[in-house]
Amino acid sequence: MALKKHWFHILLALAQGPAHGAEVRRRVRKNTDGSLEVYPAMLYGSLEDLLERGLIREVNEEGVRSPHATARYRYHDLTPEGRDVLGAEAEEYRTMAEIARGLLAPGGET
Repeated sequence: MALKKHWFHILLALAQGPAHGAEVRRRVRKNTDGSLEVYPAMLYGSLEDLLERGLIREVNEEGVRSPHATARYRYHDLTPEGRDVLGAEAEEYRTMAEIARGLLAPGGET
C-alpha cells in the first residue's frame, strides 16, 4: 500500500507512542525539521482515513492519556497492520534513496 506523504509522517509520529492530534502535529514538525506542516483539517481528515483503513486505533486506556488532557482529546495509536504498512513504506523509501544516491553519485548510471 503506497501511503500519502503526510500519512507516512503521521504513522511515523504515532510509532513514537499514542498521541492526540496536537502532539502528532508537533512530532511531524520535529521529525521533518519543520519542513512538513500538517494543518488541522488535513490531520483530522487523515486520522479518520487511517482509522477507516485499520492502520490506527483510538485509545482510551488509563495511563495512555496525559493526566492534563481533557475528555475532548482523542488519542490514537498504531495497529499491528499500521506498524507493518509503515515498516514496508520505510523500506521502500530506503530502497529508493539507495537508487537515487547511486544515480546521483559521480559516474552513477544515467
